[in-house]
Amino acid sequence: MKIAFMPDTHFGEYDQSDPPTPEQVADAMDHCLAEAELAEKVGFDGIWVPERHQRPETWWPNTVTMLMALAARTKRVQLACTVIQPTFHDPIHLAEALAAIDNLSRGRFAFGAGVGYHEDYFRCFGVPFERRGKRFEEVMDCIVGAWTQDEFNYDGEFFKYEGVRMTPKPYQRPRPPIWIGAFAPKAMDRALNYEGWCLWFPPHPEVLGPEAKSMRERAAERGKKDWQITIGFEGWIGDEPDIREKHGHRWVKEWSFYADKGLSPEVQGATMLDTIESMFLCLGNKQKWIDRMGEMKEKVNPDQLCIRTRNPVNPGQHYPSRTECLEQVERFGEILNDIR
Repeated sequence: MKIAFMPDTHFGEYDQSDPPTPEQVADAMDHCLAEAELAEKVGFDGIWVPERHQRPETWWPNTVTMLMALAARTKRVQLACTVIQPTFHDPIHLAEALAAIDNLSRGRFAFGAGVGYHEDYFRCFGVPFERRGKRFEEVMDCIVGAWTQDEFNYDGEFFKYEGVRMTPKPYQRPRPPIWIGAFAPKAMDRALNYEGWCLWFPPHPEVLGPEAKSMRERAAERGKKDWQITIGFEGWIGDEPDIREKHGHRWVKEWSFYADKGLSPEVQGATMLDTIESMFLCLGNKQKWIDRMGEMKEKVNPDQLCIRTRNPVNPGQHYPSRTECLEQVERFGEILNDIR
């Protein structure tokens, strides 16, 4: 199991009214790069980055620029977007930009892609939210076609191209691997058309294990020998006795945000932290992390797992400093060989 790290782009609080200052934004971007460079230094296998727009708590919304910076500042780690929502991008512009990332990183890029669930993202770019599944399928056809064909032509419902000769092609041939971000059955079916399935906020391993087994069997039936399951996992590592009280509230706040938006199951506030900890969150010392990762390997055996330690600010509660965040990367580095 390969272990990646996410230098998350959350630095503010949900629905904050005042925008960050230019100095705060610059510091946040530098923070992301520092975390990524340290993660590579201590032995992580990959760096994953998200895509979020029109979110006041997100201070580096453009995933392509972040990946380009990471490609220039790292040498070894795989770089993955988990996930870009190409549905509201121009497919040829995006194909060109992602090919540049793959070339600058000398073939270290993995393309995580998802349809997108946030209506404001589509509104931001003037793209209809309706029929987004079909639009996503066409965008992916166009990106793959531009990457792999000398001359690309396309006559779809949403996109029409004639004589596209995109150059340079990606560094990886015929193209970078593609992981599809999916929760719903139809999206999971799409993942079988590519090289993997990317899942954030996974359920308990007892629940996820049978689903992962089924997906692998279906991929094997299609002759996909190297098909991958890639998942996100979250939390904080430390020995302090109040670690749950000090850090758990951030995940309760985040889960509540998604529940309020109808994007996650409703969970009662009094038991929410317990529920999340049984799913995708670990708050505890090194041995607790080793045990949780051992359970994940035994019951799910993901090909790749990404650790995220930061999420939005919960006003009035503790939020980790840059120093604390970098110390987290180093602490995980000490157990990477035990949890792979």
